[in-house]
Amino acid sequence: MVLNTTAGPRYIDSMRPGHTINTSRVTDEDMEILDEEPEIVSVVPATGWAAAVGEHLADLVVFVALDSGRMYGVVVGDDGRVDLTEGNAEDIPGFSGYRKVNELQKGN
Repeated sequence: MVLNTTAGPRYIDSMRPGHTINTSRVTDEDMEILDEEPEIVSVVPATGWAAAVGEHLADLVVFVALDSGRMYGVVVGDDGRVDLTEGNAEDIPGFSGYRKVNELQKGN
């Protein structure tokens, strides 16, 4: 049997039982990167959703999905800008969850 390796073709004796060939799977596929922040993989409209902050509702602009499987809502910042990395509604003091809202509740 011939196996292609980074050093060129390697002949493997099929008569040697228990012989193990290490490939890139040893590190690449099983590796867990611990020092990287989760990355944004998708941005979904948050129409009809708000963040409950104390007694008030803050309209959400979008939901951000991360490659870690987490998702969070984004609100417009005090400066009127939308920042997908800094506008996390869950970081607002008094945040208690997300609520589906209708037009009658928006005045609150």
